[in-house]
Amino acid sequence: MCRVIGFWLLGLSIPFTFLSNLTGEKAALIAGGKGFPTKTLELLRLHESFADVLTWGSPIFFVLWIFFFFRNMENKRIDHLALAFLGLLSAIALATGYLGIQLVYIHSVGVP
Repeated sequence: MCRVIGFWLLGLSIPFTFLSNLTGEKAALIAGGKGFPTKTLELLRLHESFADVLTWGSPIFFVLWIFFFFRNMENKRIDHLALAFLGLLSAIALATGYLGIQLVYIHSVGVP
């Protein structure tokens, strides 16, 4: 398998991560003024925290990965470390999505 396919996938996902964060912040502002219970607002803050970690962690990891990859291309440990960080970013993305589903379908945040 090509070693640089992860670069492409992560690099292409970064603009969409920023776009989803911007739309999520707009939706959170609208939802914040509707008087939801405290538990819902705490879940919204947790969702927003995960989204911020994902939004800013992805480009930082992308730049560091490119730097270390091209600095020592023969070192396979960089590939293993990158796979671990990609797994971590994927877990954060899944947790963010799960919290978003909870907010919409259970707590009716963003539903007219």
